[in-house]
Amino acid sequence: MQKRTPVLWGLVSIAACIYAPSAWCAVKPHAIFSDAMVLQQGMSVPVWGTADEGEDVTVRFQDQQVSARAKDGKWLVRLNNLKAGGPFEMTITGNDSITLKNVLVGEVWICSGQSNMEFSLSASAYA
Repeated sequence: MQKRTPVLWGLVSIAACIYAPSAWCAVKPHAIFSDAMVLQQGMSVPVWGTADEGEDVTVRFQDQQVSARAKDGKWLVRLNNLKAGGPFEMTITGNDSITLKNVLVGEVWICSGQSNMEFSLSASAYA
């Protein structure tokens, strides 16, 4: 048994080296950007992610097309003031392409807390 384990790990390592580079080559937005996201209206919105070194990345959204070149495997573009509405599609293109669907633009509020944030709608005066 012990003699087969190093051989097995060796084969797994070789397979990972052969197939992994193709997975790393894809242009990829940061995990915060996904289908069904909401972007803030009326402001410049940054969009960022990873890509191959030197890869040209273009983001298309709301009649805007903004490009950047990946440096150190990272890219960043800024969309000009966004108009409220949706759903829209955002396309991110490099050596390949990703389309994010059902993207809305409006007010984004971030709330935090613990018990002070716990309030059911049924407890409100107008429910």
